[in-house]
Amino acid sequence: MRTRWWVGVAAGVALGLGTVVAVEAATEDASAQGGFAVTAEQLRTNQRVSIAAVRRSNESLQLLDPIRRQPKLPQKPLGWRSQDLRDGSVSSAKIAGGAVSEAKLSSSLSGRLPAWAVVGANGALARSSGGITSQRTGEGAYRVDLNRNVGQCSWTATIVTSSVADLGDIGAAIDPVDSERLVVLTTDNANAAADRAFNLQLTC
Repeated sequence: MRTRWWVGVAAGVALGLGTVVAVEAATEDASAQGGFAVTAEQLRTNQRVSIAAVRRSNESLQLLDPIRRQPKLPQKPLGWRSQDLRDGSVSSAKIAGGAVSEAKLSSSLSGRLPAWAVVGANGALARSSGGITSQRTGEGAYRVDLNRNVGQCSWTATIVTSSVADLGDIGAAIDPVDSERLVVLTTDNANAAADRAFNLQLTC
């Protein structure tokens, strides 16, 4: 828009001259009929108003430029940059549901999102929040890979069962050889190692 400053100036001058001609014509009629006369100061005021209007129009076009399609630049990406937005102008109410995915977040934020997993007694992952894998490593022993460093996180593991006979104990700790994994151990109600399905929740 800055390269076309002459458009605003030319338009302002044209509007000013048009105003002068129109006012002069009106002045002749008014003077002939009622003795009304337009002063030079009034003409200058009209010209200043016209120039100000053109300037505001150009400023508006400049603000809209990031989202205006331009025939000469069909490949130009449209949209305002983050530095063009005023702090606090984008609130949660203005963001459509699902518009911001984890992939759009910085690594510092995405690593803090809660994670969860439902693991079967055989170690297979039934469902999860994504990016998680699991496996059975022995009787009542499992390894869950959270795909993130869990050293600064807290976690909760609970046995999943529909039978009182299958109740038992469960424990989880960071894998000593990989800080992105949790080792989960499950027992039966006699405290003997036993395969059990379980839920796992992680908060960082």
